[in-house]
Amino acid sequence: MDDGFPHLDETVVATARYLASLAELADEDVRQPSVLPGWTRAHVISHLSRNADALTNVLHGAQAGEQRSQYPSTEERDADIEKGAGRSVAELRADAIASAGRWVQAANELHTSKLDAPGSRVPGSKAYPARQVGRMRRTEVEVHHADLGIGYTAADWPTDLVDLLLVRRSRELETDQPMVLELTDRGESVEIGSGGPTISGSAADVVWWLLGRGAGDGVTCSSGQLPDLGKWA
Repeated sequence: MDDGFPHLDETVVATARYLASLAELADEDVRQPSVLPGWTRAHVISHLSRNADALTNVLHGAQAGEQRSQYPSTEERDADIEKGAGRSVAELRADAIASAGRWVQAANELHTSKLDAPGSRVPGSKAYPARQVGRMRRTEVEVHHADLGIGYTAADWPTDLVDLLLVRRSRELETDQPMVLELTDRGESVEIGSGGPTISGSAADVVWWLLGRGAGDGVTCSSGQLPDLGKWA
């Protein structure tokens, strides 16, 4: 693993898997619904390309000593995704390859002294250090690769990524949604907050549900009905 830029090597590997999957898609495939309500596969692909450029902008800002945002606004982000979703599969694939390459170049060029330089999602939003960008991009690629619904699933994610997402969601939910996660494939339990129902399933299935994906396939709840976690940001 690259000591200077966390999650760089893992993101490169995840991106290669994602791009290999895109190579198998035809135009009619990308017009089909993705796992995400309201989005076709083309929307997901378009989003990932614009996310690569958004995070590249943050890294370029860090290198230049400027705080830059991923997107000018949430509205412009959404408009760019929608605009890109109408392109052919060849155009979507070329954009995915080019934008991923720009991100990798920016990550490789960022000096280690700049890792604590701040960036943000949109102007005025909470700042985060550039060192988090690798984890952020890796998460985007892996989760949205699975969102395409073309055979790559949460069960294929590396164990350390499942762990990262489990920790993140546990932290985000601990105040408002207490529960106990029983990870049946690991023989482990994770307590979120205090009390609440017991959610049982494999680690990958539980994390997939915690991300607001699917209908809870492979996951059960001691109260009989899975809690409504709302939309994951």
